[in-house]
Amino acid sequence: MSDAHDIGDGDDRVLAAEYVLGLMPAADRRAFEDRLGGDAALRADVAAWAEDFVSLTDAFPEVTPPAVIWPRIEAALDTPVLTAPRRRRGIGIFGYALGGLVAAGLAWVVMTSGLMTPAAPEYQARIAAEDNGLVFAAAYDVDTGTLELQHQSGTHAPGRSFEFWLIAGDAAPVSVMVWPAGGTTEAVMLPADLAAQLPNAVLAISDEPEGGSPTGQPTGEVLAVGSVQSI
Repeated sequence: MSDAHDIGDGDDRVLAAEYVLGLMPAADRRAFEDRLGGDAALRADVAAWAEDFVSLTDAFPEVTPPAVIWPRIEAALDTPVLTAPRRRRGIGIFGYALGGLVAAGLAWVVMTSGLMTPAAPEYQARIAAEDNGLVFAAAYDVDTGTLELQHQSGTHAPGRSFEFWLIAGDAAPVSVMVWPAGGTTEAVMLPADLAAQLPNAVLAISDEPEGGSPTGQPTGEVLAVGSVQSI
């Protein structure tokens, strides 16, 4: 990575690229932003790099993300990590946020172009009744081993509970969790042996007595099902 104190104006395009990608140390970033306020050519370099980097994703089709992603982003936004100093000039926090978006776009290019193979796929499912009266979204994060479930529509009968099951091939259903009353989004850690069964498995929701099945297997009506898809 370049040092803003050692590189001259002839390397401003390199510095602009590092700035857009969010690679500069804090002190160098502040010095660079101080220059942005009075240097139109430097601002043009930043804008050009941002456009070039984002254009790398133009050839890739749009993909609808799992429904649990937006609540996860909202939760992150509601949790302050750092208090950024106020900028008097330059593109400031907007430019740095843009850099984050561009970096995410480049990561997508690397992953989908085959330049880097992910350690393991991730999975999602839409668990729904035939009439869509009951709908849940599910997404499994391989890195954390967490299955996130989001309630989108439908309610259980009074005195009853929704229980989630993973069904792999001809194997017996395995209970994943009993949905808590009033829950909107829940996360559950899957044991490694259960996570390994996710490819081509089915997630299902059954109607059970309050608190879950007393037998360890579904006892009530299967209300919704969804095939697990790799993404």
